[in-house]
Amino acid sequence: MNWELISRFILPPLIGAVIGYFTNMIAVKMLFFPREAKYIFGYRIPLTPGAIPKGKARLARSAGEIVQNELFTKEDVSGKLLTEEVEKPIIDRAMAVLGENIKDTGAVMLGSKERFDAFENNVVELLTLKIKDAIKRMDIPQTIKQEGTAMLNEQVMESTLLSLVVSDRLIERIMNRVALSMEEFIEAKGTEMIHGITASRIHDLGERTPLYVLGLAGYDRDTVREKLTTAYRESVVNAVNSALKRINVAQVVEDKINSMPAEELEKGVMQVMKTELNMIVNLGALIGLVIGSINIFI
Repeated sequence: MNWELISRFILPPLIGAVIGYFTNMIAVKMLFFPREAKYIFGYRIPLTPGAIPKGKARLARSAGEIVQNELFTKEDVSGKLLTEEVEKPIIDRAMAVLGENIKDTGAVMLGSKERFDAFENNVVELLTLKIKDAIKRMDIPQTIKQEGTAMLNEQVMESTLLSLVVSDRLIERIMNRVALSMEEFIEAKGTEMIHGITASRIHDLGERTPLYVLGLAGYDRDTVREKLTTAYRESVVNAVNSALKRINVAQVVEDKINSMPAEELEKGVMQVMKTELNMIVNLGALIGLVIGSINIFI
């Protein structure tokens, strides 16, 4: 074996590769180790702790700012929620609910058919009171009296015979009696009649779908879907803006990283950067090999 040949042409590149490899490996390890500061006679040993444990607070603050300002903006979050893959199923489901029987849908929303029936009865009672109050404020008996008096006077004026028999006082007495009877009828029977009619209409309405009711108001299916889509988009934007104002994303990320043990932080970094860090170590061996090979010719 020619040792001179080996020592001149093989050992320099090999030694250079080994030195480069272990130098870079030590440098990579020093990113994480030691995890705590080391002291000799009360003096901290330089380069302890490792770069990442030492700069964890600064790393956490920078990571939080990057996440908040670059990765977790309101535009990004809203954009994800407004994609067709997310938006379409939600609008489809809303349209399906609007196409279901009001009574059945209400029973599901309220938890049971009995609760919906109770809710329906409350609506009927409330509408009955409101309608009766509106009728009282309209003063129908007085209106009938005025219109009836005017009509009778017109008829009397057109007939000579009636003008001889029917006086203004008689007309007034008749219409006063009619108005009083109407007022008594409304007071005695009004609530019952209004309640019956209202209950019938509300019950019939419960057998319909919301889309049918909206159709009566002039909104066809396409218009309803368009308005639902617009409302959904506005709600998403407003909700995201409100949520991000209340949640300090940067602080959450910073606190999370600061609370992580050095071992978990190292594990997280290695999961992301393991290939690149190994490449750095191997690159050190390659550079050492090249430098050792160059030394052969110097």
